[in-house]
Amino acid sequence: MAQILVGSYNTPHQPGVAIMEVDGSGTNRIVSLLPGIENPSFMTQHGARIYAVSETPACGGVVAITRQDNSLSYGIRRPSGGGWPCHVRVSNDGRYAVATNYGTGTVALLQIESDGSLTGLNDLAAHSGTGPNAARQGEPHAHSAIFTPDGAYVIAADLGTDELVFYTINTQTNQLVRTHTVNTPAGNGPRHTIFHPNGTALYVANEIACSVSVFAYRNSTLIHIADHSTITGANNDFTVADIHISPDQQFLYCTTRTDNTIAAYKILADGNLDRIGVYSCGGAWPRNFAIAPDGSYILVACQHDNHLAVLPRDTKTGAVGSCVATIPMANVSFVEFI
Repeated sequence: MAQILVGSYNTPHQPGVAIMEVDGSGTNRIVSLLPGIENPSFMTQHGARIYAVSETPACGGVVAITRQDNSLSYGIRRPSGGGWPCHVRVSNDGRYAVATNYGTGTVALLQIESDGSLTGLNDLAAHSGTGPNAARQGEPHAHSAIFTPDGAYVIAADLGTDELVFYTINTQTNQLVRTHTVNTPAGNGPRHTIFHPNGTALYVANEIACSVSVFAYRNSTLIHIADHSTITGANNDFTVADIHISPDQQFLYCTTRTDNTIAAYKILADGNLDRIGVYSCGGAWPRNFAIAPDGSYILVACQHDNHLAVLPRDTKTGAVGSCVATIPMANVSFVEFI
């Protein structure tokens, strides 16, 4: 069986972080549970450390978690500098963590010590602006930030302003330096982004438009190529959530909430996409998902149904099968293979 890292929305007294063993039939076993962190809704792994956001409204935080011999322990909760932090990533060299505060539209930079602990909030970059969707885009909503494969930039996706904002990190002052901005199509509401492993294409999951945007990454900037819908019918207030590329780098997947589906695309030679199908995700509100290392199945965090759905996957065609099992997990929001 493979091991997974699971996060959920919970009070500090409940075990919001878990390590489990699972397989493609849904057989599972809890290896370790960790209470003490409020709403560890999103996490990222770097070496022996796990970094989790603590998604709270007034003053969010980021927590370093140590995994040793399948036991988990957490360090000091450091402030994220804003409300509702929902995403965190670690720099390629392991020196910095970058967290995005959805509620306040800010990007936080936290320094990481050599032992993996967080030293605190070093810098906070604020976004400004609006988008055409008054209900969703009346103010900035920084939703995620990733590091470019070459390590040169941090790219923050802002759902409220329809922007992909480029930053560098001044390692002398430990500050974010905004360099330039790439606009996405108006009203798209960019949420999560992922680079193709070859570093030439960036894919953007657009929460509001229910689409995936394809950008070419050239000369330190992005060139918009195309948008591809994640749904088959009308957009009835659906919202896109998560996006991942298959282990063989041949297919891309994106989940849509309320529609409760996962869209599959073939990645073409030029980096563009060809949609091959839209499939049931096995539950309500597919907030996050993960593809097994061998590509044979997908685990979907169905938050509103309080379970992980197990979906078989055809590794040759990329097609997704019907749910074969569910794994109970209250308020589950995050899943990743270890």
